[in-house]
Amino acid sequence: MAAALEITGLTRRFGGLTALDGIDLTVEPGESLGLIGPNGSGKTSVFNLLTGHLAADAGSIRLSGREIAGLPSARIVRLGVARTFQNLRVLKRLTVYENLRAARHAAAPALESLWQSRAARRAERDAVMALLALFGLEDRAHDTSDSLTLMELRELEIARVMAADPALVLLDEPAAGMTAAETDRIGETIATHLLPGRSAIVIEHKIRFLTALCPRLAVLNAGRKIADGPSSAVLDDAAVRDSYFGSGSC
Repeated sequence: MAAALEITGLTRRFGGLTALDGIDLTVEPGESLGLIGPNGSGKTSVFNLLTGHLAADAGSIRLSGREIAGLPSARIVRLGVARTFQNLRVLKRLTVYENLRAARHAAAPALESLWQSRAARRAERDAVMALLALFGLEDRAHDTSDSLTLMELRELEIARVMAADPALVLLDEPAAGMTAAETDRIGETIATHLLPGRSAIVIEHKIRFLTALCPRLAVLNAGRKIADGPSSAVLDDAAVRDSYFGSGSC
């Protein structure tokens, strides 16, 4: 069986700066991989290359055995890749319901033609409302997204990813800006509703949160991968402690 994601020799330069230097990463079907490293180490650049928002200077990106490097971002979404952002990017002038509907149609544009059918419209509405109910957002369905709290916005963003029904999920600091209680809540939501049956890469600086979701970690530093393996072993690696936590950290 092909890996869910196989990255080989991934390289990206910005002028004289090499943001990613020959990165190799593999994610197996159903596996959740944590991606850590200091700020500026290249983590978000990996996501931008995987989703077609940046073009690679070299390397291969294979999704379930299919090369996707160089494809437009809309095509990559339709092939089953969805992401969240550290800085929330829900459609704030649309309602909560419209945000989920838009995500469904971005992943499967053919659904649009079904709106001519009353039965299809009902099925669409029921699917979206059922998803909102998972997050306790059904009463906010017709509120604009700019009226939501940070916690509700994070949950909406995860619901948008689920609405696209992706095979590979990319989460960029899903607990950023949250209190400890909110972090626990969003972690439980991700573990219960989003990750089962999907492969994932999760970027997050909250290590306890991350290791609860990801049995395996990969570490980037200055655009290079310096460690990859079981979370406990990676966090005990001297090079990781020095580069990410600071010399002498435990």
